[in-house]
Amino acid sequence: MVSRKTKFVIFTVVKRLSKKLIHNLINKYCKKDMIVYTDEYTIYDSLKDHGKVKKHEFVNHSAKEYSRGEIHVNNCENRHSLLRPNLRIFRGVSKKNLPKYIIQIQYKINYKEKSYQKILENILKT
Repeated sequence: MVSRKTKFVIFTVVKRLSKKLIHNLINKYCKKDMIVYTDEYTIYDSLKDHGKVKKHEFVNHSAKEYSRGEIHVNNCENRHSLLRPNLRIFRGVSKKNLPKYIIQIQYKINYKEKSYQKILENILKT
């Protein structure tokens, strides 16, 4: 997920993607009355019924539609494209530890040069 306003990114590693999981992530990370932009994947169909979602718009990639004005998922695709090069530096990552690596990359993207400071602050808080 990427906020268009703040550019803040949330990565999540899951075994099985589901409508319930998407709703739970919105409840955990998002504010009320948000506009959601997705692709046409059917897992997003129920977003219009979510209490925090004011509006759900989507692009139809299978029909070669990639943007329609403000309606696109380019921000998410861009952030996702940063994962592989950032993981490559570790020369292999176990499935067990993947979420920890992903969180580190998330901090790196969100906080830039202050990412390690933010990680250390969170470690010290817990």
